[in-house]
Amino acid sequence: MFTQKKHVCVIGAGSSGLTAIKELLDEGHEVTCFEKYGQPGGNFYRSDNKETGAYDSTLLTISNYMMAFSSFPPPMKDQRRFWTAAEYQQYLVDFAQKFGLDETIVYYSEVSNVEKNGEGKYIVDVMSTEDQMTRQYAFDAVAVCTGSSRVPKYVEVKGLEDFEGDVFHSAYYRNADPYKGRKALCIGMGETGVDVVNEISQLAEKCVLSVRQYQPIIQRFPFGGVHTSDAYTSHALNATPVVAANARMKFAFKMISKHSKDPEEREYAKWNLKAGHYLSGFNIKSEAFVKRIVDNKLNINDSGIDHIGKDYVMFKDGRKEEIDMIMLNTGYMDKFCFIKDADVTDVRHLYKHMIHPELGDEVVFIGWARPAAGGVPACSEMQARYFALLCSGKKKLPEKEKLMMLIDQQANYEDKVFYRNKNVRSLVQYSKYMSDFSRVIGCSPWRASTFLNPLLTYRLWFGSQMPIIYRLHGPHSDYQKAKKLIFNVPVALPLFEMILMSIYAPISHILANIGVIEPDPKY
Repeated sequence: MFTQKKHVCVIGAGSSGLTAIKELLDEGHEVTCFEKYGQPGGNFYRSDNKETGAYDSTLLTISNYMMAFSSFPPPMKDQRRFWTAAEYQQYLVDFAQKFGLDETIVYYSEVSNVEKNGEGKYIVDVMSTEDQMTRQYAFDAVAVCTGSSRVPKYVEVKGLEDFEGDVFHSAYYRNADPYKGRKALCIGMGETGVDVVNEISQLAEKCVLSVRQYQPIIQRFPFGGVHTSDAYTSHALNATPVVAANARMKFAFKMISKHSKDPEEREYAKWNLKAGHYLSGFNIKSEAFVKRIVDNKLNINDSGIDHIGKDYVMFKDGRKEEIDMIMLNTGYMDKFCFIKDADVTDVRHLYKHMIHPELGDEVVFIGWARPAAGGVPACSEMQARYFALLCSGKKKLPEKEKLMMLIDQQANYEDKVFYRNKNVRSLVQYSKYMSDFSRVIGCSPWRASTFLNPLLTYRLWFGSQMPIIYRLHGPHSDYQKAKKLIFNVPVALPLFEMILMSIYAPISHILANIGVIEPDPKY
């Protein structure tokens, strides 16, 4: 097959940028990566306390086998566990060294403009953060991999300008020491936010958390077991329609809230019952803050903030709390203003959250597919594999009319399934996203030959959907290595759960087909 070679610009050397470089090099392309900082790692590399990035106690919410790229899995001897930020940063450094990625990276370089010239090349303006000089480079294609956790988002709260205390954003949080003895109001909750709230509430004189709605929580080690939460993200689990799966989870939480003797378990279940529709939004994958609710160090108010005064907050339910600091756990916003040839405002209107219809495969966005339950790096690796094949000419985008139809279909699915978090536009359903993408790339683990190996079929169906399963077949696959790792990692689901899923899933699909329950939207 004829392949074409391109000179490709990769913006950012975080996890998404590094896998983009690796996949492009595998296809024989020439790559130049521009990275703002002096090391790879993105948000996991912290240059100083003034930059956004990982906090001191960061513990990843996805286990090592789900965070690792399929091309560089953890050593066979490693058990499932959660890496610290420092460990994951070292993993990324090791990944870059193993595949010689560092040779392609120009450090201390910030991209300020990307624009196509009359000759079909993309001119990239790059400012050196060392000498402040701006230089121009020409490329055939560009991969934007700057990540979605880059620009902190601040919210408007009535009366905030009158507040005389301190206002912080969790993007700059390092540890709770500066907040010891404070009267804290924390606004919002997310993956970082719940850890920040947990730590501040242990040292503050008092801590109040204001939420608009309750987000579902996944325990790091469900029900006190030995397996990490993502060990249960099997194809079997995701074979059930969302409505039926939500109903099953609701029943389970009702039983726990009524019958568990553990107060933290009961509080965890009650929280999820308040959240409702467990699979219809992003999941908080750390439950430590629930203990603070049980021991009365953290108070929750879900009525909404009426206004802020000079030293207090007034909630809409009439409750007034004296405060001297506010921590904004309000996340980040996407900014693509340096891209001049298309208006990129909503990543859900990109094909596979990466391809704009007007830019095609010449400028792509890698890293804006955030699984509700699952890891961003795995999705970014799939995007990078596809982009590299597009650059080589081994894959071609659908015709524009079909491309638009696929984008609309994908967006409709995500809008309907994730209706609880309408503003989190990067959300994807991990199982469907990865399975569908694997068919597009040609690396799906499901093919006729798979079923000739019953044990492999069993592990693929009931085991965790680790990225390595997408290296069994397809471009740059390693069947023997992938198979060995799949058999090395234990299946977490107990037998009775496997039996229950095998019965519940087909019955719920029958009920959906005859109109008794709502079927999933088409993906």
